[in-house]
Amino acid sequence: MQDLVIVIVNYNTRDDLDRCLGTIAESAIGLSYRTIVVDNASQDGSVELVRTRHPWATVIEADHNGGYAYANNIGLREAGFGEDADSPRYALLLNPDTLLPPKGLTQMVRFMDA
Repeated sequence: MQDLVIVIVNYNTRDDLDRCLGTIAESAIGLSYRTIVVDNASQDGSVELVRTRHPWATVIEADHNGGYAYANNIGLREAGFGEDADSPRYALLLNPDTLLPPKGLTQMVRFMDA
């Protein structure tokens, strides 16, 4: 079972998304996690960026911009969150303009476990 699934909804925020994804590994030291980027039909090369610079992240291309809740639901379904005993323990809906501090996600999970 994974500790955490991180779902990031993106719409034409390529550079912010790149910086955000670049902070995840150092923030999640010691955690098992999965990152899912749901792209709401961006036209700025965001999908290609994730596939080339962050291939460890799963990227899902929506065929239209259905909005924030729509895309989060796609990401949570992809993660299997809440469906069975193997689903991740926690889900984080993370905005692409977020820069995570070192060990921030590790501390967050420890806090929630306590």
